Amino acid sequence: MTTEHPQRRSRVPPPFPALAYLYRPADPTVRTTIVEADDRWAIPEGQSREVDALLWGRLPLNRRPSARSIEYASRRELAIQRLRARPPAGFRLEALHRLPPVRRPGAIRRRVRTVSLGGVLAELARPEAADDQPRIIDAVVKAAGSDVLHPHVRPSGDGSALARLTLADGTRAELRVAKNDLPKDPARGHAALVALAEGGVERVPRPIGLGTTAEARWSTESVAPGRHVLTLDQVLLGDVIAFLATMPTAKAHCTAIEDHLTEVIDFFPEHGAALHDVIAASRRWCAGLRPVLIHGDLWLNNIFTMDGRLSAVFDWDTWHPAGLPGTDLLTLLAAHARTQGHGDFGHLLAGDYWRRAEVTTAFDAYFRARGEPPPDAAGQAAIATGWWASRMAGALHRGLRFIDDPAWVRRNLDDALPRFERLAKELG
Repeated sequence: MTTEHPQRRSRVPPPFPALAYLYRPADPTVRTTIVEADDRWAIPEGQSREVDALLWGRLPLNRRPSARSIEYASRRELAIQRLRARPPAGFRLEALHRLPPVRRPGAIRRRVRTVSLGGVLAELARPEAADDQPRIIDAVVKAAGSDVLHPHVRPSGDGSALARLTLADGTRAELRVAKNDLPKDPARGHAALVALAEGGVERVPRPIGLGTTAEARWSTESVAPGRHVLTLDQVLLGDVIAFLATMPTAKAHCTAIEDHLTEVIDFFPEHGAALHDVIAASRRWCAGLRPVLIHGDLWLNNIFTMDGRLSAVFDWDTWHPAGLPGTDLLTLLAAHARTQGHGDFGHLLAGDYWRRAEVTTAFDAYFRARGEPPPDAAGQAAIATGWWASRMAGALHRGLRFIDDPAWVRRNLDDALPRFERLAKELG
């Protein structure tokens, strides 16, 4: 039976205005407006004389290039030509920033995605405005301890951004920055790196700085060594298993599933009773598993390698201090299965992907590396629940807003819940 979901208000602020905020003049008296480009890439006209600065553009697309991408790119380039030739009345074009899509492995693939899916952010000002007006991103960079001018900013799909900096002592650092009201607070990932450092975990970035500047939250960390990889081979999988075996054990009981599903219940109250049943069942199933610190979004895009070996795991903003051991491993394996056309995570859950031989073999190796017995059927179900709960909770905060798509919700929530009902009968 299909559940009809009510229309919901997105809890994630629109991502383009959030990113463009970082390019506002740092002087709060400079009157600024932000205009997101529509599908036609129309140039904004008729802006009020009361506005001193105008930020216009659109974030890059985060999907596979297609025939539709050619039309998108053509309209974007025509709009850029028009903007350079004839800016909106009363404004001059100060700067135009090309916004690349989220990074994917492979140099050629990255170039194709940049050309076909890239976005744009244009800074426009009144002719009488002062030149070289410091922007919020410039103030953030200075507060972070760098004198880099005009940093190259890489946007994320949720409106946050990244930039590489050289600090005053010569250290190369990764800057993470987001407007205050974004759920993706850089302080969260920074806290994870602090906990990992205290736990003696290697192959993760080192936390450096944290602060708030002009209503923008930022953090800095050491630059992760290595590069992206396209394939999860057995050598890399073995390295990841060995890495995950070093995660600190939490002192409290496992709270990640309950925390994640409580957030989902808040968004989908019509499923509250069923999700509370899942929480109750997971408490029984995870009784024999000691909670550990989990990454929460471990897939190939958050891994670097050098010479085919694991060199770094980064992007810890979805971490949880008390998750189920094996959750990150299942997240990685399922993400790789999805790239091979095995369906979305709700389909993988309902089809018992987590019980396949390659998964249980990886579980055995992981728990052996931790010096613990492999999970029984109930433990496997608990790990699968933790993985599914983290995917659902993560979708609440993604700029792509999958959670607002009824078809996505049917595949990953509505169609998955009956599997938990059957598991409760199987496992008790």
